[in-house]
Amino acid sequence: MPSIITAEMSVRELLGVYVAVLDELLKRGITRTRNAPLGDLAEYIAWRAYGGEIETNSKKSYDILDSEGRKLQVKARLVAGAKNTDFSAIRSWDFDAAVFLVLDARTYEVTWARELSLAETEALGRHVALTNSHAISTRHVLPLGIDVTDRIRGAFAEMDLT
Repeated sequence: MPSIITAEMSVRELLGVYVAVLDELLKRGITRTRNAPLGDLAEYIAWRAYGGEIETNSKKSYDILDSEGRKLQVKARLVAGAKNTDFSAIRSWDFDAAVFLVLDARTYEVTWARELSLAETEALGRHVALTNSHAISTRHVLPLGIDVTDRIRGAFAEMDLT
């Protein structure tokens, strides 16, 4: 992998590289927006792992209608080390299962991935009044559900080959 020495780059140069990366991810169909790419990337990886269809960005409650017809919510975090952090907010419970992915912030490898039922996911959600949403901590997800790490890693590896 080519090395970029970011410490020697100006802020404008860094932003230019970031925009170029976003442009390329959009062109390859991996992301669908110019937002931070982690969410779109996680949805794309999960779609490759589960099949079916990626839903439009306007779907508020789920991201993928998988090959079995289940509505999947996909959540991901980049984590450095064993740090505990929250996944992005859940604002609707209209899905069948949630797929949680944690990627290492240094290596970009999938550290772990879990599939939780709606009931398991709801039980973990702690209400955040300010945003009228629910937060779920990475440490609470890890011991629950079905371990789908190998499935997600395989889909990510295949994606890298295209």
